[in-house]
Amino acid sequence: MTREAFVNAMWEAWCQGDFDALSPALSPDAQWRAVEDGPWNCGNRSQILETMRERRKIGRIPTGELTEITDLDERTLVGFRPDRQPFDEWPLEDGVRYMVLTFDGDLVTEMKGCASRQIALDYAAA
Repeated sequence: MTREAFVNAMWEAWCQGDFDALSPALSPDAQWRAVEDGPWNCGNRSQILETMRERRKIGRIPTGELTEITDLDERTLVGFRPDRQPFDEWPLEDGVRYMVLTFDGDLVTEMKGCASRQIALDYAAA
């Protein structure tokens, strides 16, 4: 499966709230990091999935459309346009949210939120 197909499948599972389908895509020690690091970051697959489920229950998992998938070696920049802005703390650039996925083989080892496309590109290159 190509990286683009992989990201599309993960996004579809995310939007449907099928977090069990995401589980095999995440490394056991995967991290989910916000734009600004803090105690809300997740440090392993179990914590990521638990947080996703909790956030979905309270309406804080946005859905929408993917706008960009750019493969950058072991990292992939993902842009998406949320169909609604569920809370104020998410920075959007022209209505788009950016995340960098880091891969080790076929497993996601990190998901890092970024405030802009340029910040995501810089992070992916670091």
